[in-house]
Amino acid sequence: MPERKTAAVFYRGGTSKAVFFHARDLPQDAHERDQMLLHVLGSPDPYGRQLNGLGGGISSLSKAMWVEKSQRNDADIDYTFAQIAIGKPIVDYSANCGNMSSAVGQFAVEEGIISVPDGDVTVRMYNTNTDICVNSHFQLEDGRAVTQGDVEIPGVAGAGAPVRLEFLDPARVTGRGLLPTGHAQETIDAPGFGEVPVSIVDAAACCAIVPAETFGLNGSESPQEIETKKEVMAALEAIRREAGVRAGLCERAEDAPLSAPRTVLVASPSNFTALDGTNYQSQDFDLAVRIVSLGTIHRAVMVTGAMCLATATLIEGSVAHGFAHRAIDENNIRLGNPSGVTVLGASVSRENSVWQVHSASVMRTCRRLMDGHVYHP
Repeated sequence: MPERKTAAVFYRGGTSKAVFFHARDLPQDAHERDQMLLHVLGSPDPYGRQLNGLGGGISSLSKAMWVEKSQRNDADIDYTFAQIAIGKPIVDYSANCGNMSSAVGQFAVEEGIISVPDGDVTVRMYNTNTDICVNSHFQLEDGRAVTQGDVEIPGVAGAGAPVRLEFLDPARVTGRGLLPTGHAQETIDAPGFGEVPVSIVDAAACCAIVPAETFGLNGSESPQEIETKKEVMAALEAIRREAGVRAGLCERAEDAPLSAPRTVLVASPSNFTALDGTNYQSQDFDLAVRIVSLGTIHRAVMVTGAMCLATATLIEGSVAHGFAHRAIDENNIRLGNPSGVTVLGASVSRENSVWQVHSASVMRTCRRLMDGHVYHP
């Protein structure tokens, strides 16, 4: 039978890329939709390259989004994110993608889903994956999002126009608040490493945050260096799955979702060389982070994970707080990652011994790369 074609737009958002759709153009049946997305991205691929689709062979390049006008009073549009596994026939909806969220508002305006005047624009967006509202602030000119600018972000060559994302009341992934287990820090048994200190935090994403030093690391290592340590990667996956149970994301460790929680290695700042060869000094950032993404170490930092980490640095007693720079500024939280330094903001408070997060923000750039049709069975 001949292949079908569906209208689509290809975007780069932050340090990720994704295929975008109008919600109306996707199959209503969930199984049929997932099969379509797997074909479009080129999964599953036993070679790990997704050559037969639009995916790029790593988690940050194997994504899809769809958008529609919202019926909510607090949002202009609704959007759903799909993380496509590379080697397995899995489409995961357990998390949002903060990087690709930077392109959602532009897509909605340029595709005529909503109509707004030129100038400084705020698009109110509701993410269906996490039940979180996100405000996207960017500039519009002649009905198109401005993409040329001087904002540089680690992991992306060149510069672009700023897109400021503000996640409102972001502790909603697990439905159990900012600290899903009620503890700022606890321990989890990691095979080969014993009891490991862990902070399970829910802010835009659910993360299990652990000290890098427990695994003989200092937080300055490249992704490849960590990935070669198979015993470390296996232990981090075991921690991730147990944290998923404790956070209420699953009943059994083996049933932990693909993208939640994330496991994050943190350490005090130390000098490191980014993937582009730039040297960073310890005084240039507040916390060293290396995030596990689908069994590999992320080459930069996913935005939702970074927001969770930024929030965690402000929670007294958490693993992240213990390693962060003591004079941390909640409006300028600097995370050292494999591609450089990412700057975020977070607002937290403590009421009756209960920690709450009010918002988290980050600056991104994005660009529409192409539009047309994707072909699939």
